[in-house]
Amino acid sequence: MNRRRLYFPVVLMLLAIVAVASFQVYWLIKNFREEKQELSFRTNVLFREAIQHIRADKMKLDTNFHSNEKMRVAGYGAVGMMDAIKRKVLDSMGRDKRFHIMVTAENREYARSAIPDTDSIREIHVFKDGPGGPGIVKVLSRVDSLQDSIGVKELSVKYAQILKQEKISVPFLITNRKAVLNDELRPPFFENDNEVTIGFNNPVTFRVDISDTTPFVLRKMWSQILVSLLLVALTVFSFTLLLRSLVQQRKLTQIKNDFISNITHELKTPIATVSVAIEALRNFDALQDPEKTKEYLAISSNELQRLSFLVDKVLKLSMFEKHQVELKEETIDLALLVKEVVNSMKLQFEKYKAQVNVQMHGYCFEIQADRLHITSVLFNLLDNALKYSKENPTIHIELKDETERIQLQVTDNGKGIPAEFHKKIFDKFFRVPAGDTHNVKGYGLGLSYVAYVIQRHYGSIEVESQPGIGSRFIIKLPAAS
Repeated sequence: MNRRRLYFPVVLMLLAIVAVASFQVYWLIKNFREEKQELSFRTNVLFREAIQHIRADKMKLDTNFHSNEKMRVAGYGAVGMMDAIKRKVLDSMGRDKRFHIMVTAENREYARSAIPDTDSIREIHVFKDGPGGPGIVKVLSRVDSLQDSIGVKELSVKYAQILKQEKISVPFLITNRKAVLNDELRPPFFENDNEVTIGFNNPVTFRVDISDTTPFVLRKMWSQILVSLLLVALTVFSFTLLLRSLVQQRKLTQIKNDFISNITHELKTPIATVSVAIEALRNFDALQDPEKTKEYLAISSNELQRLSFLVDKVLKLSMFEKHQVELKEETIDLALLVKEVVNSMKLQFEKYKAQVNVQMHGYCFEIQADRLHITSVLFNLLDNALKYSKENPTIHIELKDETERIQLQVTDNGKGIPAEFHKKIFDKFFRVPAGDTHNVKGYGLGLSYVAYVIQRHYGSIEVESQPGIGSRFIIKLPAAS
């Protein structure tokens, strides 16, 4: 998978994430504004209710207003002022239409045009004087006295109680001021208005201001916010996993191509050698010469052994990954095992003109491990140190007794490994990129095998390396109890 093919799905993922996140932000902002508007409308309605509750309570206490103050209103006879006006309005026009009230009492008239509100007679605009006027003035003055008795503190307490009942927790401030009596242009008492005017001769306007509704609205919307965040996070997480899978697939493809490029040469060489040997035996009468026959057979045997070694490595790794290899653990003196491996590789060291130093710090280097596999680990590390070193390589082997763990270090002065490949060198089939060249024989299996063996022995392996300076492999294994 080339980079261009990878960029296209990545761009689509990013666009999808941006689209989902943008939609969620838009949806939350829209809901937030609607919730604030609804809260503003609701608090204004509750403010009206608080005033009406107080007025109703005060009207009930003033029994003289209903029993003694009677008047004749537009043909209804001697009835209470409030009831007469209500009946007159409702019987004639209904609740939802603009009406014109005409109150007649002893040749005194009162005129008012407004949208009906049966709970209040708060605005008086026109009086027509005549004989007997003090009767209606007395009644309206009594209503004013009741409205004037409503205080800001009393209204604040009542409003707070109603808000608490409705489970609305917002800070508010109630103020009052004198209203203009002849304000004909003012809309009459809308429910979404935060001002309420009451009274006749001396009207008073009460106003409520909600200082900050944002915290309350956010608390109310917490479930929506949480769901949106989870949705965006889930989308990002899913796309991240998908992108990671695509990147990993691309890396595996690259590793596969490098492996095929390198191993093809390694496979063709022994196959070609064996083919040439067989052809010589068949066509050039080599069978008649016992010495040549032995030589060709030995060459063929060595090349076939190389092929067998490659297949064996692949099978071992596969079995280790599936935990199908049973370790035959025994107590091993790692110091003695290191000396044995160094002695067995003496010819190889002489071939490369390598200098090998072994240092030991401590007294006991016993571990509980599988001798065969630990020996293979040592062979792999020393073989790599030879293959990837410069001329006249220097290899330093160091053992440390750390009481509960035994540390083994193998240091060389080879070409080193770039930092970005330190963790990848233990992956199967991975080789440090060097184009399609295969100057050094290998299959990218040695270090992955080493890592699996150490892992199965509950140990750890890490590498310290700098290009041009060399590498150090550090292995830690549990000490034998």
